[in-house]
Amino acid sequence: MSESIKIIAPSYKRAGNVKAVDVFHDKLILAVHEFEKEEYQKAYPNNELMVMPDDIGGNMAKVRNYIRDNCDSRYLVMIDDDVEEIGYHEDMERHPIGLVAIMEFLENGFQIAEDVGTILWGINLQADPKFYREYSPFSFLSPVLGPFSCHIVDDVNDIRYDNRLGLNEDYDYALQVLHKYHKIFRNNKYYYLAGHLTEQGGCGAYRILDEEKRQSEIMLNKWGSKVVSYNFKKTTNPRVKVPLKGI
Repeated sequence: MSESIKIIAPSYKRAGNVKAVDVFHDKLILAVHEFEKEEYQKAYPNNELMVMPDDIGGNMAKVRNYIRDNCDSRYLVMIDDDVEEIGYHEDMERHPIGLVAIMEFLENGFQIAEDVGTILWGINLQADPKFYREYSPFSFLSPVLGPFSCHIVDDVNDIRYDNRLGLNEDYDYALQVLHKYHKIFRNNKYYYLAGHLTEQGGCGAYRILDEEKRQSEIMLNKWGSKVVSYNFKKTTNPRVKVPLKGI
């Protein structure tokens, strides 16, 4: 299975500064817009490029749908281009792992996802070991987000990212999966470390608070205030509470 796993990172204005290449090496496929194609080819000659049309720029939902539609494998890993470490928590410390171990881990993760009957799986959203709860190494009702999301893509999977939600698209996608499949497999022992909005380029280049608030209204109208809520004084990310029993 490992040879059929495609690892794709959407990248924008980061040619020469894609940290994920140092983690995944030539296994990483960079999804870039047409206007940046030559710049990325020059910076990363050993990496395959997925060239996207320029007119979907600025909307991560459209970008993610394009990647899913054009991935030629059933097993797709979408990661942020600023992911700089994959590892696991143990003894209150982070333990980074190399590419061989990462590929074995991905293969096992896809097998478990298929066994439990879901199309989405991922890992802990927190790299700080103090957030890892050893008594719940796995969970099935917690969201898996864009920086590291593993998808089983097939013809019967009709779930797509909502094009209206270019900023909250990963939360919405996770809720769609939970609504249909009632589970997302998340291995909480493992984590990713990424720069997110602190780095130049990427989503941070087009995030603005007014747009965050506009999209929050879409989320609230779609899922209701009992499922999603916002506190913009603390964070622009929604708080998700799934009305299902389980962990």
